[in-house]
Amino acid sequence: MNEIPVVAHKCKNCGKIHYPFHDRCMNCKAREFEATKLEGNAKLLTFTQIFNLPWGFDQRFLIIGVAEFENGVKAMGQIAADSIDGLSLGMKMKALWKPVRVQAGEKVYGLMFEPIQ
Repeated sequence: MNEIPVVAHKCKNCGKIHYPFHDRCMNCKAREFEATKLEGNAKLLTFTQIFNLPWGFDQRFLIIGVAEFENGVKAMGQIAADSIDGLSLGMKMKALWKPVRVQAGEKVYGLMFEPIQ
């Protein structure tokens, strides 16, 4: 299976990179963007476990985190780990756009971080 790139949006006016997409640039308020891939690894800034999930989740808990890419963009996503025991702040993560759950028989895609050992 081919990897789906994680796409951010770069303001054509000032160059600020946004993730996720915003209708207007958070810096200069312009409305024109170009798609840009978030390449490279991300550094884990914070993480937590969620045990009280809404209806429709088959998992007992989720691990989510915020990571910063090499270009300074910060993003939140699920972390592919069985527990938080092996996670530490500052560790490198690989970001993938992949199915994070199934809802009504359909795959729901989202940002998934995989720890790099």
